[in-house]
Amino acid sequence: MSDFAPVKELIKDVPGWLSDEEGEALYELARECTGKGVIVEIGSWKGKSTICLGLGSRGGNGVRIFAVDPHADYRHGEFKENIERAGIADLVTPVKGLSQDVVGEFVEPIELLFVDGSHKEDDVRTDFEQWVPKVVDGGIVAFHDTTWHDGVRKVVAEKVYGSREFKDVRFVIGSTTVARKVAANTARDRLHARRVQATKAMFGAMTRVLKKRRSWLPSPVERAGRRVFKLVGR
Repeated sequence: MSDFAPVKELIKDVPGWLSDEEGEALYELARECTGKGVIVEIGSWKGKSTICLGLGSRGGNGVRIFAVDPHADYRHGEFKENIERAGIADLVTPVKGLSQDVVGEFVEPIELLFVDGSHKEDDVRTDFEQWVPKVVDGGIVAFHDTTWHDGVRKVVAEKVYGSREFKDVRFVIGSTTVARKVAANTARDRLHARRVQATKAMFGAMTRVLKKRRSWLPSPVERAGRRVFKLVGR
């Protein structure tokens, strides 16, 4: 059984849009955090991704997690219940409010930033411009919904895939783009990022065709395809 298998079982009934590959990636990224900064999640909803981050952190160095979300009362009850059930309430600090409203008061350095807030282009751009500067050198940024949502896709294409400030860019099956923040990348890093971006575009196009035709691949073929995309998306 993989380290993520118990987490996968725990989150299977928690509402949210997170592929197994994305959940495992968040788990591993949080587990690898060393403590030179905190973990920040923008957009928590009912805690599906928070649980992945929290249990990953628990398995690593116990780095604190700040979960930024409006946390409306009807949601916050379920969010609180889910993180308590996962045994990570001591690691998670809910930050109630919109990301743009609370960023000015957030002074902690960030080692891992996971952005899954508003998908409107202006809001995504604001999140990038206000939160990414708080990420430490060598820290990780991960943006969800970079495949099908135009606002997120456009900003990430410009600010990550086309940037000189990120390396180790990869695409996680589903819709997540992950990258490491650096002072300056190399031409090889930029070429790699473009190749990953092309892989992401291919995955999105194939998925849209299958959805339009309402036809899905047989399970063995789908699993093989996902393994291939996982390898070439790195």
